[in-house]
Amino acid sequence: MGGALGLTTSTVLATQVVNPLLPPDVAAPNIAPPNLVMQGTYASDHILLQLAPGVQATIDAKGRPILNSPVNAQVRRDSRVALAAAGVMSTRSIFVTPLKDVVTARAIGLDRWVRVDLVAGTDPLVAVARLMKTPGVARAEVDPEGGLAEIPNDADFWFQYALANTGQVVGGVAGTVGADVKAPAAWSYTHGNPNLVIAVLDSGIDPHPELAGRILPGINVPDGNTITADECNHGTHVAGILAATGNNGAGIAGMTWNAKLLPVVVVNGCTGFESNVAAGLTWAADQDANLINMSLQFYTGGAVFLQAVEYAYAQGALMVAATGNNGNSTIAAPARWNQTIAVASTDNRDARSTFSNFGAETDLCAPGTNVWSLSTGSGYTLKSGTSMSVPHVTGAAALLWSYDSTLTREEIRAHMIASAVDLGTPGTDTFFGAGRLDAAAALALVPPPFAAEDLNHDGLVNAADLAMLLSAWGACADCDGGCAADFDGDCIVGATDIAQLLSAW
Repeated sequence: MGGALGLTTSTVLATQVVNPLLPPDVAAPNIAPPNLVMQGTYASDHILLQLAPGVQATIDAKGRPILNSPVNAQVRRDSRVALAAAGVMSTRSIFVTPLKDVVTARAIGLDRWVRVDLVAGTDPLVAVARLMKTPGVARAEVDPEGGLAEIPNDADFWFQYALANTGQVVGGVAGTVGADVKAPAAWSYTHGNPNLVIAVLDSGIDPHPELAGRILPGINVPDGNTITADECNHGTHVAGILAATGNNGAGIAGMTWNAKLLPVVVVNGCTGFESNVAAGLTWAADQDANLINMSLQFYTGGAVFLQAVEYAYAQGALMVAATGNNGNSTIAAPARWNQTIAVASTDNRDARSTFSNFGAETDLCAPGTNVWSLSTGSGYTLKSGTSMSVPHVTGAAALLWSYDSTLTREEIRAHMIASAVDLGTPGTDTFFGAGRLDAAAALALVPPPFAAEDLNHDGLVNAADLAMLLSAWGACADCDGGCAADFDGDCIVGATDIAQLLSAW
């Protein structure tokens, strides 16, 4: 119980800065204002109850909230008085829609959670204490507040060192060549599967040109609608790191260029409550999202939040989350739980970002200091935080799944951990986990699903494949991965390609 991390923001105009590394006629980047961090806060107008098995929250003939049990008449009698004394005004489910996997939800008790709205002026802690003793109530909790895992950034700019570090100067410090996630080498395997869906639990995603045609209809949990515009200039930045269109002659490239993005707004502005994240997470899992990106930090980690993570895990989702930005040894929820991949932050020298939380639960690290990505209003900006580290890992997982759709999420996790670049103390440690993400090395651990020469993917290289090659003879119409018979990569299906196929016969 108790409060969680909250982020409070004030409206500050982005400032233009002079960058000596840029030509005089090139505009320097907008620098996003800082988010301030508070700890120990929770909802003042509602609490959460987990009802006992078989108990339902309803109203009596006079419209007063009560609890009902088909086997215990005392629950109905006592609950009316107890709920009134605790200042309960109304009750409702915390979930957006009924949970699809009824069996799992019932087994872990997730389906028994309700939100209890309180009369104005009621102390939530007092209400929790009273209702814990009420028949029909299994658990009562405040609803902890947390927010988006982002911190202030510096004024110096360089372009996407996180994907390919050539020693760019960032924050006044020259980077270390190669201190990056090896994205260009990873793209030699795949640019990503357009059928993959990545749920982004965040502040929303603006319709930026770099994401055109790939933002799916989502939901806004706190507002109870489907308006998913970015409320904090955060989710759009995260989405750009994940999936900005590459090789389009403009802007930036995301980790995976083709994935669909499912925006799930779980905060009001930059802050929100755990119950909203739980509701958004279960909804995303029920929409069959393959991956779930949670650039979020909460420090209580209540039971309903954990059960929502367990539920999403049972639906097969691969979840990636931020360790948090307090610079201490408390890993934020949901990253602290084993069902997620917990990601810490590094800078352009492969050093730990000073703000990055650390602990035994840390799985991997990725660049999170001064990362250049999308901004609201079709712009671009620098941001720092473990929020920025997380989508690098989620994006790498998307590339792995795109390259071989038969991989399990446990295998994807294992490949990223096994191939990570060891930093700090030799071996796994609390600051870096297994090490800094190397997307290309992770992909290299995956055997090709089929030999390149097996054009029809039937497990054999034979006359059928030769016929396919001959039908594609000549210049390729699509040189960017769309010409499977062009084995040597010269954008022509010719004699060298037929020779390679015959050698693999």
